[in-house]
Amino acid sequence: MRRLLPLFAVLAAMSAATSAATSAAAQGAPAKGASEPAIGCTSLANLRSLLRDTKGDTAAALATIRDPKSDLGCSTVERAAVTEITDHISLGGRAYDCLAIKGTAVCHWVVAGAVAPPEPKAAPAKSKK
Repeated sequence: MRRLLPLFAVLAAMSAATSAATSAAAQGAPAKGASEPAIGCTSLANLRSLLRDTKGDTAAALATIRDPKSDLGCSTVERAAVTEITDHISLGGRAYDCLAIKGTAVCHWVVAGAVAPPEPKAAPAKSKK
């Protein structure tokens, strides 16, 4: 448990930075830390393994998933490609979301709050005639 505490601290900081970036983007301000991509995996076990092995270091995780020999099924997740959150789970004190991605039927697991789906577009107002 002791060796997981630093990982949780890093993940919590990443989540807080992402929340701040999302809030800033919603207000039209430049997003702080927006250059740091979210990592999603088709397998929750692979995501947890990747985060454990890289000790929460985003640069190391990106290097791992971009390695041609990697078979984790992980990739970066762009907010524009997310359609909805299809599942949510908490394991070991950490929350994860499974995101529906355009162009694929398989959801991608991410640390909860790392990527928020875009706000649904308001339906056009019907005119009364």
